Order: sequence, then structure tokens, then C-alpha cells
Amino acid sequence: MKFWNRLAVAVMALLFAMSLGLGQSLAAEKSKKKKKEEKHEMMVMKHHESYTGGPIEGLNLAGKPGYFISDDASVLRQGQIAGSAHLTFDSWGSALQVPFGASFGITDKLMVNVNTSFFTATGESGLNFLGFGAKYGFGQLGNVKNLNIAAGVDFAVGPLSNSLGSGVFSFDPYGVVTYTFVDGLQLNGKLGLEIQTYSFGGFSGSYSFFQLDLGAAYPFDKDLTGIAELATNGVVYGTNVGGTPLLVGIRTGHDVQFQAFGGLDLGGQVGLFVGGGISLFSE
Repeated sequence: MKFWNRLAVAVMALLFAMSLGLGQSLAAEKSKKKKKEEKHEMMVMKHHESYTGGPIEGLNLAGKPGYFISDDASVLRQGQIAGSAHLTFDSWGSALQVPFGASFGITDKLMVNVNTSFFTATGESGLNFLGFGAKYGFGQLGNVKNLNIAAGVDFAVGPLSNSLGSGVFSFDPYGVVTYTFVDGLQLNGKLGLEIQTYSFGGFSGSYSFFQLDLGAAYPFDKDLTGIAELATNGVVYGTNVGGTPLLVGIRTGHDVQFQAFGGLDLGGQVGLFVGGGISLFSE
């Protein structure tokens, strides 16, 4: 009888020890998992707080590397293809446009672009100008870090649809400078000279005007960039001189990007200017 009592006590002690060990093991595993999750969260938070990379590089309305309207000093890599499509609305003239364009990197410094847009306003609609051009990125300027320059030239003919007019040709050489601070803040400036010639209805002539585009971008996070831009004398309507959008907006994504913006068109009568779109990049 004593033998069976001792055996029962031994079995109970063994079970108790096993349950105690299992409980400690589960508690240790749970604690380890919790610490791992906390460490991961701290790393994510630290990454977001300490992110100092530059803004997300994207495409403008013409499908060229830049902000919303203006180019910046960046170019595509050799063999890289990128394209964008947007939808914009300007309450001045109730102008609705669907601009789209594509760019191709011939070398790491030289790229080409082609673009157009569908335009409708005041009962007239059709394809607007056909634009094409090239941009050369010189890269870093001298020994000044994070200061890049580029130069390019754009041409445009059209409009492609007779309902929007015809017989207009434009030539636009420009230069652009982009500077990125250590904290990621980026400033951008573009200066161009738009030269247009026209011939229709028995009349012909030419005119020219400077285009000064100023902008700033800040990376709130690696996946979110804020942009502010003032595009003076931007050709918002294509055939019309003027159009001065003052815009703010956001950009997100990398190989596939989305952006949205809104603001005022200060050219002529002040109007509301809003839009957004998608950009795609090859690897």
C-alpha cells in the first residue's frame, strides 16, 4: 500500500513539475514574442522619425520627371520608361483636361518625352497640342552636394483637333535647378522662354514670354511627399498665354505612384485648379 501511495505522490509531483515547466516556457515564449513585436514597432517608429531621404521622384502632367507642372533636374535611367495620365479641372473657363505623356531614358543623362492631352471647354473639345522634347541632366553642380542642374527643350504643334484651332508651333528652351537639404526638404526652380508662332485665318505672327516655375517638396515619410508649386505663365490651356497655378498636393508610391493637388489659377481671372493622376515606372 505504501508503494502505491509513493507512486501516486511521485506521479503527481512529476505532473506538477511538467506543468510548471510548460507554463514557464509558454510565458517565456510569450514574453519573447512581445519583446520582438515591441522592438519591431520601435524600429518602424524610429525609421519614420529619422527618415531623411529626398522626396519621391515622380512625373508631371506631361509625363516628365518633375513636380505637378514643372520639370525638376532629374532624368530617367538608361532604358527606363515612365508614363503618366492625369485629370485636371480649371474653373476659369470650365476647362477639363486629360493630359498624358511618356518618357524614355536614352542614357543615364539624356531622356526624351512625348505628350498630349484631351481638352474640353465652352462647348469645344478634342486633342490639344502634341508636345515632344528632350532633357539633359548634368548632375551635381561642382562641389556643391545635392545641387543638380538640367537643361532641355520642348516643342509643341497643334492643336491636333481642328475644333480647337490650328497652325500653332511653340519652342521652349529651359534650365532647371534642384537642391535637396539634409533633412529631405527640396527646392526647385525652372526658367524657360516660350516662343510661339501662329498662322490661321490669313493672319500670322509670333510672341514670346518667360516661364518661371518655383516649387518645394518635403518627404513626410518614405511613402508620402508633400509638394507646393507656383508655375508662372504656365500654358494651362495650350493655346492661351498665361495660366499661373499655385498648387499644393501629395505624392505617394514608387513604381506605381498616385498624386493629387489643388489650388488657384492666378492668371487672368482667379479660378480653382484641381487634379490628380497616376504614374508608372519600369524597373
